[in-house]
Amino acid sequence: MLSIISKGIHRLTWLAELVAEIGLIGLLLIVIHEVIVRYVFDSPTLYSVELSEYLLILVVFMSIGWVLKADRHVAVTFVVDLLPEKLRLGLKLVTSLLTVAFLSILVWKGGKVTLTAYTGNYHSSSLLEFPMWIPYGLIPLGALVLCLQYIVKIGEVIRSLTATISGSQTPDG
Repeated sequence: MLSIISKGIHRLTWLAELVAEIGLIGLLLIVIHEVIVRYVFDSPTLYSVELSEYLLILVVFMSIGWVLKADRHVAVTFVVDLLPEKLRLGLKLVTSLLTVAFLSILVWKGGKVTLTAYTGNYHSSSLLEFPMWIPYGLIPLGALVLCLQYIVKIGEVIRSLTATISGSQTPDG
């Protein structure tokens, strides 16, 4: 049952990463278009900066779950690497649990802000009048994907910790 849930979370993470990649291509095309129309035709657009900001939010928050799954987060581990394996895994478990708590709050509060923006019909103050619930909603959505991916990682850490503890015990106890 846990492996089915884990596979589902991995698929959700993959889907969010796919959306981030598509957003990155969109961001690339908008920037290229803006450079050409601004510097070649001397006719800048009014929407490129705003859309680029929203696409950047999409790229960042939709890719963070994959970054954790691929173990690509930046980490300074020179001190932690000196610790024994059991202690290192224990610290990883504690920090992962604290991160899940933080991300849960971010999903909850971010969801409330998104709902407020949606029900209040908030729009950007630019000429685009972009509905603000969309970029606001990307933050709790990305945090949810990351939180779920952390739950999978917690399961992996617990399995490793259990194997390390049971493997280090002697027949005498």
